[in-house]
Amino acid sequence: MLSPSEPSARVFLGRPFSIGDVRRGEWRFLLRALGRGTRWMRRLPAGEEMRLVGPLGRGFEPTAAAVHRLVAGGIGLAPFFFLARRLRALRPDAAVELWYGEREAAFHVPLDDDEASLFDRVERFTDDGSLGHAGTVVDGLDGAFEDDVAWYACGPWPMLRALAQRLEAHAVAGAQFSLEERMGCGFGACQACIVPNRPGPPRYRLLCLDGPVVDPREVAW
Repeated sequence: MLSPSEPSARVFLGRPFSIGDVRRGEWRFLLRALGRGTRWMRRLPAGEEMRLVGPLGRGFEPTAAAVHRLVAGGIGLAPFFFLARRLRALRPDAAVELWYGEREAAFHVPLDDDEASLFDRVERFTDDGSLGHAGTVVDGLDGAFEDDVAWYACGPWPMLRALAQRLEAHAVAGAQFSLEERMGCGFGACQACIVPNRPGPPRYRLLCLDGPVVDPREVAW
């Protein structure tokens, strides 16, 4: 959770962020200015102090699969550099793939040499066909549901719902989705980040405590 170093009427609550990467002891975050809080962060000068509470919640757990497929939609790209770095360290013989979709080319995040070296395969998609493959990243996965693949995903709810349905149709178990929700505190006090629970009871779960990484089969999409 990132917020101003001192209480502010302009940005009162923290904003939840994935740890995008860790390099040389520095935490990195992927920022896209979408609302008041992220616009404020984007205008901060270099060296400005912020308040950070974390790490919080449950993250991705690397598995022993031969292929690790990371499916990102929009700012859902954020956690996958750190995950890919962990996979490289823990599973050096496994293949790490990034499948990444955006609405148009202008939104695609470029990868520097260090980031690109984390992935054995990068597939880019745009809804309007202006970069990479035309169509959504989920549509591009048709025919890619082979065995011995670990699935990780992060992105907007419609994308995750569509991917969850396809994984279920192909009887894929053990996928890990990092869900996006509004949060006020990050540790269960505000009760803001509820998501509907599929098996139930309980009917809902708190994403900050039970997630953000969950098994998609447990979510009532």
